[in-house]
Amino acid sequence: MPTKNYFEEIPAFPSNIETAELPRIRLGRLLSGQKTESDALFEASRKLGFFLLDFEGCTEGESFLRQAETMFKLNKEINDMDVDELMKYAYHPPHSLFGYKPIGDLKIEDGSPDRLTFYNIGQDDIMEVSKPIPHPSCIEVHRPEIEAYMKQAHSIISLICSHLDSQLRLPPDTLASMQSIKSPSGTALRMLRYPPQPESDRRTSLLGHTDIGTLTILFNITGGLQILRPGADSTDESGWVYVKPEPGCAIVNLGDAMVEWSAGILRSNMHRVTFAPGEQGKVPRYSLAYLVRPGGDAPMKRLGGGKSLIPEAGRGEEDNMMSAREWEAHKAAGIRSGRDNARSRGGISIKV
Repeated sequence: MPTKNYFEEIPAFPSNIETAELPRIRLGRLLSGQKTESDALFEASRKLGFFLLDFEGCTEGESFLRQAETMFKLNKEINDMDVDELMKYAYHPPHSLFGYKPIGDLKIEDGSPDRLTFYNIGQDDIMEVSKPIPHPSCIEVHRPEIEAYMKQAHSIISLICSHLDSQLRLPPDTLASMQSIKSPSGTALRMLRYPPQPESDRRTSLLGHTDIGTLTILFNITGGLQILRPGADSTDESGWVYVKPEPGCAIVNLGDAMVEWSAGILRSNMHRVTFAPGEQGKVPRYSLAYLVRPGGDAPMKRLGGGKSLIPEAGRGEEDNMMSAREWEAHKAAGIRSGRDNARSRGGISIKV
């Protein structure tokens, strides 16, 4: 998460709450090519699909934290705008997921309305890969800062992918080439706000799900994010555990596309957002997510061949022959119709 200054502005995360033990991966060590850190990254990506990425202690990481703080300020400015004004920039699913999503527009597991707003800024828009769409003035004047943030975030994604390439014994640049910043995609910077919930009616704000894309870099300060323990049933409340935000770190998770490409070696784990614990539940929860999608024309079939760890399709198995654009539309249609029940996927055992 951003620096400690931001954490001092809100109540502390309760010390008596059980939290997930996410591996802490240090950006500086990945940049220097330390094998033990690369091994730890691969293990986290296979066993849980979630890890903390620590940016402190290296120039590149400290720079990214400062950019994240700028985006947090912009997030607050956007989501605190008058709703009627924001609705002029409303998103229009399934045709467009970019723009403003009002509270209650989505549903949680029991059919109740969600409890969050967000604003999606498309990477194609900011990078001029596609025709720019109109945004509120506070976004328009900060296009250079948003572009700088996306470029640095994408370079971090590419670094992670380079280590996963090596661990999976894929040719260099295999994974990064499937999600180039110059290729049209659904990649977005999402700025979210969860209002405080009444103590008499606290519940899930965003339903349990996996991310459809490749990788997500998430910054938040207050708690509320929960992950499903491996092997647990999503309908069992005891299977969900809070993730404690840590200063100087982002939460990184792998999405469904990585499961497809790795034939189940890498893991996409279910997660949800509920009310923040303790006194944190009394303040608004802001978060910042860089959600990376494959390039629209990228093939979704398993990677591999040669000396790769990724197994070939076995008898009775069929490779996914869709493009990323087709696959994402298929997944979205299944979710809307209730045919695609979210579940954790991947994490199969391999001989390393």
